[in-house]
Amino acid sequence: MKITRLTTDRLHIPFAKASRVSLTAPTPAAPDAVELILVHLETDEGVTGLGFCYVLGAGGNAVRSLLVTELSPIILGEDARDTERLFARGESRFRTVGFAGLAARAYSAIDIALWDVKAKAAGVPLAKLLGGAKPGAAFVVSDAATLGRDASESLKAAKPFLKQGAVGVRVEIGAGGDVQADAERVREIQDGLGQDGWIAVTADGRFDLSTALALTHFFEDVGVDVFEDPIPAADAIGYDKLARLAEVPLAIGANLDSREAFFRVIRDGTIRTIRPDVCRLGGITPLLKVAAVAEAYHVAVSPVRLPEVGVHLACGLASVPHVDSVSWFKDVFTGGAKIESGKMVPSAEPGLGLSIDEGVAAKWRIV
Repeated sequence: MKITRLTTDRLHIPFAKASRVSLTAPTPAAPDAVELILVHLETDEGVTGLGFCYVLGAGGNAVRSLLVTELSPIILGEDARDTERLFARGESRFRTVGFAGLAARAYSAIDIALWDVKAKAAGVPLAKLLGGAKPGAAFVVSDAATLGRDASESLKAAKPFLKQGAVGVRVEIGAGGDVQADAERVREIQDGLGQDGWIAVTADGRFDLSTALALTHFFEDVGVDVFEDPIPAADAIGYDKLARLAEVPLAIGANLDSREAFFRVIRDGTIRTIRPDVCRLGGITPLLKVAAVAEAYHVAVSPVRLPEVGVHLACGLASVPHVDSVSWFKDVFTGGAKIESGKMVPSAEPGLGLSIDEGVAAKWRIV
């Protein structure tokens, strides 16, 4: 099944106020849009694949350029089912300058498209191809309590999803510089959810060790279930200290950009949940390697954003307990995951089960 053609598309999708997210510190301002880079693969057997990655802030044009000029030549004419071999080729193409960063993000769109082809060729949903661990997955509302949104607005945005069965809410903090205001906002959201409401607080590495430690004590008192990426990802010593002293479970990974970084965290044994980003890592292929090691060490895997892919990972792999529910691309894609009986379930169609709404794409396309 040879790849005969690769085409790309670039969409500039404005955020609703409720969905605005922050960039990594120290930048406090949130972008008002996300760029979606699409990859369409065609094969000589008529099976097509759809892949994608997202970019917040700068880099969308560079990602698309890498796809066309650097990555397309190394996969054209190759068997689309050879995900391992093609990933190795993509990674080695950038060995001298480093794969992490924009190159990995660009390749992730190809890798997702390759897995879409593989599952379609097998005639099964991607979740089934990955192992079919469960028919549906728990989901967390991850774009309601975003930065710059107060507690009452966050709860109002989250409640429709909670009524559908969402297990909890992810709350973003740390960009405004007012730790007391962050803590109070978390408390108000937790109060609004009630004692049964699961809550994760994510900081994107914005705090220093002493501030993060103080926050863990407060979060224990108010009933926060997990504190994600409280300090910079590179501060391994800080995470070791924090994990030993913290009074609330920690998760790390949204800003880790290599398999080796995750392997170190897993082997250290201080973190019980990791948060890989399929786009940052370079696709499904490297994420599966991380998930396999995590399962061996009894560490949970909670993929960042992209429920269009995350639902297949959660339903395919035993080590992935839930999916981030994020509505950024709900108008772009047709098909895909649905909420049934309180769970997010993947499409029964082969592959990812996604197609593009061309009318919406035309509205947001960057030529």
